Amino acid sequence: MGIDGFREIVMDLFITCDANWEARINKVLYALQDTGCQAFFAKRNYGDPINGIRIVLMCRYPYLKFKQRIRFYKKDGWLYLDLMLDFNQFESIDQNERNKIVAKKFIDEVPAIIAKYKFKGFDLQRFTIDLSKFMKKLIV
Repeated sequence: MGIDGFREIVMDLFITCDANWEARINKVLYALQDTGCQAFFAKRNYGDPINGIRIVLMCRYPYLKFKQRIRFYKKDGWLYLDLMLDFNQFESIDQNERNKIVAKKFIDEVPAIIAKYKFKGFDLQRFTIDLSKFMKKLIV
């Protein structure tokens, strides 16, 4: 709670996956947790209208033909999006390569998706810098 009794608006970043186990995306999630990025973003405010971002790392068998979902719920200020990962690629590479690919996806795609919405009160530049900083930790 803020000083005046109202909830302080901060960025709630939630990252999960919907993946076949062979892709080992769970290990990428553990590495993301180790960067401390979710705790960092929980203390940041980038302005209206985004209160939180929910990201699903999608890495499923290709024959299932999953499509990327992107939704913004204005009422709650939540942006939901999928980052699509190539199952065949992830099944055959090592964990360091998986981390690099996911980090690049975050850096390239998340800011681009937010930019398409043209949110007037959202500091996309500062968010992008912060996001890049944490995704680079994933690569180390």
